[in-house]
Amino acid sequence: MSKKTGFRSWGWLAIVLALTFLLALAKVWVNIERVDLSYQMQRLQNQYQENQELRTKLTIEKNNLLSPYRLKELGEAMGMSTPADSQIRKIRD
Repeated sequence: MSKKTGFRSWGWLAIVLALTFLLALAKVWVNIERVDLSYQMQRLQNQYQENQELRTKLTIEKNNLLSPYRLKELGEAMGMSTPADSQIRKIRD
């Protein structure tokens, strides 16, 4: 084996090792990014669930505050009464 052939084989070996190292480094980086995205997705799912629960609670509260029975009770407490037929205006579509 000549010196020229031995140098080429060491050169190819160095290139293959460098490429293997770069591919392994890329694989580690991709796995770290995958884990980070997984944590972020979990946080977003939890936040979405909390927002859905809050929306449900707020809808219940809105319906409670606007219930006809409650409004009637508040009106009577403030001295209001049911309007006469002549006081009601009907809007046509």
